[in-house]
Amino acid sequence: MHKLISGEKTGSPLTFAKKLSLSRSQFYNELELIKELDAPVKYCKKRETFYYETHFELILNFSLKTIREDESREIFGGSNFRPILLDGTLISLL
Repeated sequence: MHKLISGEKTGSPLTFAKKLSLSRSQFYNELELIKELDAPVKYCKKRETFYYETHFELILNFSLKTIREDESREIFGGSNFRPILLDGTLISLL
């Protein structure tokens, strides 16, 4: 999502949602998460693209640790970022 907005190559909201394999409502939920990070996201109807009004850099850090099946548990915290936000590629940790 960030990469496409930065490159101003999103297309219309519906096109952008399809590029991210999201429904229209899911797309707007994800866009709202970016905006909650103070991203200056705007939409230009003439150019049909989302863009950042001012420079915005998104840096995400995460760590991954393997655990045994008997140690597994579900943990929720912070914002619900989907892996698709990173570079447009869906990943699965299963």
